[in-house]
Amino acid sequence: MKTCIVGGGSWGIALASVLSTNGRDVTLYMRSSEQKEYILKNKRSPKYLKDFIFPDNINLTDDLRSLDGCDLAVIATPFQKMEEILIEIKPHLSQKTIILNVSKGLNIENCETGEYFANKICPDNKYAVLSGPSHAEEVSKKMITTVVICSKDIEVAKSLQDLFMNEYFRVYIHTDVSGVEVAGALKNVIAIGSGILKGINEGDNARAALITRGLFEIARLGKKLNCNMMTFMGLAGMGDLIVTATSVHSRNFRAGVLIGKGVPVERLEDEVGETVEGLKTVKAAHILSQKYNIEMPITEAIYKGIYENKDPHKAILELMTRSKKHEFLEEMVL
Repeated sequence: MKTCIVGGGSWGIALASVLSTNGRDVTLYMRSSEQKEYILKNKRSPKYLKDFIFPDNINLTDDLRSLDGCDLAVIATPFQKMEEILIEIKPHLSQKTIILNVSKGLNIENCETGEYFANKICPDNKYAVLSGPSHAEEVSKKMITTVVICSKDIEVAKSLQDLFMNEYFRVYIHTDVSGVEVAGALKNVIAIGSGILKGINEGDNARAALITRGLFEIARLGKKLNCNMMTFMGLAGMGDLIVTATSVHSRNFRAGVLIGKGVPVERLEDEVGETVEGLKTVKAAHILSQKYNIEMPITEAIYKGIYENKDPHKAILELMTRSKKHEFLEEMVL
């Protein structure tokens, strides 16, 4: 399966390393010719995963014509650029090309997932999504990682499972594309909240509670969008949420820590050094919660902290003094 990964950031490089390990034919596309030339000369990226040494069987290109004839196009760019990227690469795809989205988010303008844009722009192509607890830093070091690849066409999911799976990168398959994409997007919002708690010196108790109740909020929205509720208990849901909301590798968690310490929102991505998808996703989640009249108090508190400059301590006090609740009776999401 001839594969082209579109996006030379951390995750694109990490997935290229997996396919390289598996002896696959993989090309890594990056816009920057300077970045490509630097890697060709030094065998390392000047910005991403700087300790990773590029093997010879990862082909580098800055020419989209390299996608011509590919069997699999992996979209590893920031999510808000997905529509633009799909329009750009479409002329180079054949109808047999599978599109695999590995970025996570909701579009800021219409709150849609990656599947929406793939169906809109490339309706004749099969679509799949890869998600789960998988920091690029660890994958590039061949540390044990488990993910899920999801497609409405189970045979597509099986073929991609065969392509990516090896002794350190275990792949499960699933068919609930919507659930996997909603879970992958919303966990970034909760991760920012977890980071904020860390930034204001709250403890593990508070963060564990936020992660647990945050998962309920994600599942609430998923239920409204007709997702499979078990998805939120799996790798794309609980698994990805835990790792993203607790690890220093998580750019969303690190952004939350900076917010808690008083760093202005407009400086966050410069400080973190990469795109922080949750900053846009929280706005989309806020819009969806209002559209469907879904109670998502944690998401709402994070939204107000980012877009309305609400003091984190006041937001926490409001969350803690809300009306009394039964933990499960009103949820019944499973």
